[in-house]
Amino acid sequence: MEHSGRAIAGGISGTIALVMLLAAPYKVSGAASVNSPVLVELFTSEGCSSCPPADQLLARIQKADPNAVVLSEHVTYWNGIGWRDPFSSQDSTERQTNYVQRMGLSSNYTPQMVVSGRYEFVGSDAGAAAQALHQAAEAMAVSLTISNLNATHNHVAFSLQTGTVDKEAQLLVVLAQDEGIEHVANGENGGRTLRHVQIARTIRQVASVKAGSAYTGTVSLDVPQAIAGEGWHLVAFLQQGPGGRILGVSSQVL
Repeated sequence: MEHSGRAIAGGISGTIALVMLLAAPYKVSGAASVNSPVLVELFTSEGCSSCPPADQLLARIQKADPNAVVLSEHVTYWNGIGWRDPFSSQDSTERQTNYVQRMGLSSNYTPQMVVSGRYEFVGSDAGAAAQALHQAAEAMAVSLTISNLNATHNHVAFSLQTGTVDKEAQLLVVLAQDEGIEHVANGENGGRTLRHVQIARTIRQVASVKAGSAYTGTVSLDVPQAIAGEGWHLVAFLQQGPGGRILGVSSQVL
């Protein structure tokens, strides 16, 4: 584990780069579809003093770029250092570990942002985020559709349909809490009130899709109790194995 073992980048120049990029249409070459949805994952913790700027950047990306599907994934390895993050989950920690291993990194660290399963960087680096969003949006995406959504306060059922995948892929779904605002009593952020967006509360693999095949099926999930916030989104994505590239993503409000 690193407590921001890399220097925290970003700042004013990075923020300007992000705003300028997201204010203009992406330039897409060839026959690639314009503005393919892009999954942006932030691995963060309320116990990490370097994480709040990254949390804020993720919220700005969500607001500025309708093409970005964002997830805040709170890891567990900060929980023994003065503050237990109520949003943390082992599933989020395992997803980050898969990226670390697949990308050949030395260790997990926070804040880390991963775009489209292809680009990773310090999560508060707005310039790196802008570049990664631009590059990821130009890639061809496998279609993924959420339909027949039926949600209650504690349960959701829906249908998923994907396009054909070239290589075997995992189909995953996430229930994301739209917002959480938490007063942190202790630890590195003690005394601060932190805001998070699109917090991954449930992460489930629902199918494996074989190479040359597509998926059509129905899924049902229990909706967890909200923590210090409200509102939910359903996010579905295809991934080329643990820590692999994101092939397609879709999101829908519950």
